[in-house]
Formats: sequence, C-alpha cells, structure tokens
Amino acid sequence: MAKKIFIGLGIVGAVLFILLVIARFTGMLLFYKIPTPSNEPTIKVGDWVYTTNLKEPASYNFIAFTSTYVDSISSDYSPAGSIYLQRLCGVAGDVMEMRNGKLYVNNKNFDAELNLNNQYKVTNTEFYSIDEEDMNSGAAYGGMYMISNDTGIVTFDNALLKKYRSKINLVPFIMTDGANGCFAWYAKNPGWTPDNFGPLKIPAGCYFVLGDNRHNALDSRYFGFVKKENIKGVALNK
Repeated sequence: MAKKIFIGLGIVGAVLFILLVIARFTGMLLFYKIPTPSNEPTIKVGDWVYTTNLKEPASYNFIAFTSTYVDSISSDYSPAGSIYLQRLCGVAGDVMEMRNGKLYVNNKNFDAELNLNNQYKVTNTEFYSIDEEDMNSGAAYGGMYMISNDTGIVTFDNALLKKYRSKINLVPFIMTDGANGCFAWYAKNPGWTPDNFGPLKIPAGCYFVLGDNRHNALDSRYFGFVKKENIKGVALNK
C-alpha cells in the first residue's frame, strides 16, 4: 500500500513538474524575484512576482516586459534585453500628463487610489526628528538624504505621510531638470521633466509604465513606450 502511495505521489510530482516547465516555456506562468526598489512600497526588494501571458494588460496592472534601453548608472544590473516589472499607466489612445508629480490620465487623477513613494523637502531639524525605523525604511527606498546644510529629502509612502504631515512641514520635491535623459527619446520633448510632462498621447500597440517609487524608477519617462510584443506577462499576485 505504501509503495503504491509513493508511486502515485511520484507520478503527481512528475506531472506537476512537466506542467510547470510547459507553463514557463510558453509564458503562461513566469516568476521573478525583484532586485530593485523601483516599485516600493507596493513591491519590495526580494518579493516574488508571478506573471501570465494569458491575461490582457490593463491600466493599473503590473506588467513584465523586456527593454533594450541601457542606462549608464544601472548598466551593471540592467543590461540591454533586461526584464522590467512596472505599473501600466497608459494604453493606446490615453493622454498622459504629469503635473507637479501627480499623474493624470485622460484628465483624471491616476494616482488618487495608489500608495506611492513620493519625496518631500524638510528642514535640517525636521529631518533629524524622524524616527529611526522610518528613516531606515525611507533609506531603503533610496530617498533619505541631506541636499544642503539646512535642507533634507525624505521619501514617504501614504502611511508615513499620514504619520508626519501634522508634525513637520512637508514640501513636495519637484524635479526641475531632465534627470539623466528623461524624455530624451521623444523628439517633440519641450523640456519635459520626470514631474512635469505632457500631454502625451499613447500610440497604437504601445503602453506607458511608471514605477511606484516615482523618483527612483527607470520607466517610460526614460526608455519610452513599451511595445505590445515586448510584454512577457501580467502580474497575478500584485
């Protein structure tokens, strides 16, 4: 009896293994371990994300895709052909516009229901009044630092924003320059920046993606539209 159970379990295991191999080979089920904080706080470094090509990409989905873009800073871990995972913000026909760090799609606030990482300017005194555990979490996002002797930059998600907004004066940090090639791919770019751009209409067969960690994400602002044929799948567990 025990031998039959052992054989049965072996057969089931072999079948599941074969199905998994087929799913990965066809793209029906792929999984990725996240190496960067570009989608913090929603997707954290070290998280596993599962995707499928059986689901049609839609706004607000996280999608996995390949890109030939090579950034001089991140080339060591993001060479040409790397797979990225970011939030789908615009589909064909949508009109994108970023106004002082807030994204509008077809003139509606896309960010209203999202928990994003945004950066704020604070005074020296306020910077050092932040709890150590919050300072550490913000630093992990890539955004807790002093930019002068009297001004610091903090990165807060919605929870930290709620905690500190009544205690310190948080001034949204708005990037005013092109930030290492922002929109260099777009010939009609009239000096757009990561926090102010558009209106930009998405062409057929293309998508526009952004990282939830808006000031620490390599996304469509830098490498352009994502082509439909380059999409590997849609996230199932995010």
